[in-house]
Amino acid sequence: MELLLKLVALVLRLVNCVLEPILARIGGPKRQEPFPVIRDEVLRVPAVELAEQIRTGSLRSVDVVRAYVLRIREVNPLINAVVEERFEAALAEAVAADETVAIARRNGDSLEELAKRSPLLGVPITVKESCSVKGLSLGGGVVRRQNITAEADGEAVRLLREAGAVVLLVSNTPEYCLGFEAYNNVTGWTLNPYDPRRSAAGSSGGEGALIGAGASVCGVGSDLAGSIRIPALFSGIFGHKPTAGVVSIKGHMPVCTDAHFDQYLSLGPMCRYAKDLPLLLEVMSGANAAKLRLNEPVDVTKLKIYYPQKLDLRINAVPIAPEIRECLRSAVKHFQNKGIYSETINFKHFRDSMQIASTELQTLAEVPSVFANPNANLLWELVKVVVGQSEHTFAALFMNILSATKRTVSEKDRKRYLRMSAEFKQDITERLGTDGVFLMPSFPKPALRHYESFGHVTGFMYTAVINALGLPATQVPLGFNRHGLPVGIQVVAGPNQDRLCLRVAQELESALGGWQPPK
Repeated sequence: MELLLKLVALVLRLVNCVLEPILARIGGPKRQEPFPVIRDEVLRVPAVELAEQIRTGSLRSVDVVRAYVLRIREVNPLINAVVEERFEAALAEAVAADETVAIARRNGDSLEELAKRSPLLGVPITVKESCSVKGLSLGGGVVRRQNITAEADGEAVRLLREAGAVVLLVSNTPEYCLGFEAYNNVTGWTLNPYDPRRSAAGSSGGEGALIGAGASVCGVGSDLAGSIRIPALFSGIFGHKPTAGVVSIKGHMPVCTDAHFDQYLSLGPMCRYAKDLPLLLEVMSGANAAKLRLNEPVDVTKLKIYYPQKLDLRINAVPIAPEIRECLRSAVKHFQNKGIYSETINFKHFRDSMQIASTELQTLAEVPSVFANPNANLLWELVKVVVGQSEHTFAALFMNILSATKRTVSEKDRKRYLRMSAEFKQDITERLGTDGVFLMPSFPKPALRHYESFGHVTGFMYTAVINALGLPATQVPLGFNRHGLPVGIQVVAGPNQDRLCLRVAQELESALGGWQPPK
């Protein structure tokens, strides 16, 4: 397997060398007009504050929802992130939320009671299309599924709506969620709000772009190998991949029949403000929220901050960009300046992350296929893609090719890497304990140019290994590079220690700026 991966890495390095100068020349024109500024200050209010102001009557839900509808209509022509909206129904639900507040006040109900019953009452949210919203598209960018709608809310969406959240729309994904960019042959490309020549990433790219553009305060994403965290990096927002199995994946599309699928796939919150993450995660976790102790205070001065001495994976075709390295240094320096314990650490198998992540994900049985016919000829479909005659995208076919490589892996290698995975998880879990976090890159570079992701496949292993280990991780925005593209890192903690990631995210947001709108 290692020889195969070295060969893949070599090929990808050559692809990078060829692609980057070409894409830099043909990547399309730079945006000439400034991105629309946020004029309504309600769009700058965190979700938890919106909820509180709606409960007290100082804001009406209908005004908040209307403000977001107008913002979405203003920016979506520039980013193409919306698959299907439900604005009229959302406004009606907002009116009902305001009436609920009025009734509660007339009845003398306490604000605490109302907050306990409906902590997100009247707050608008957006949802990645693959996370079922009753009555809205569940096509997943697949041509033959484009008329399919969800028959019921997925479990996480149901819990958010029961908490009072108002769903505005479902957002764009790659075909069948199989791709590194939010592109498909039904709804097309989602563009990065900070630079239309750049990718919004995948597979939660529509969510990331909407939230980064200030067109959503928070949303629901899903993450199998970085599909929340990398879009969050590219669009300059926060995204959290929870501990494996904490948030139900019921209602997610595509469906994998493997009983262990929820140990790799996670649904989680994406948002512009770190203070919103704990409440969103608590609601989405349902009965499992107690495991996370999200309401337990975390004294950041008592934490232990760990970071890798060597950032590059053993087999990696994508070097870590200087601005990502600087992000990591800035975050560590902040904690050191506060006298908080920090230490470089080289986990035994960290540099084998690519092999570990690949092997773990290849253990899944009955992986969904983009093909209606399971006996379809992959090579013939590739030919049809090249001549523009396939209903599928090259990205989806490329992912099928990667999945097929597991047939070339010997049983001996598979057992060896699974053993290394178990040792890595035990090592990092014991070392981080209940008071440690690990700061590391989530991707080697800021937002890539469109199509460039094919030469950077190995870079996704920085997030994929966290899924393989089942650990929680939060993507944190930490400013911009010299081209105005968002940069940041991910914060990793031990199983069920999600609150540590979220607290560190809030600390870094306060110190280093957090989300800033496109200019």
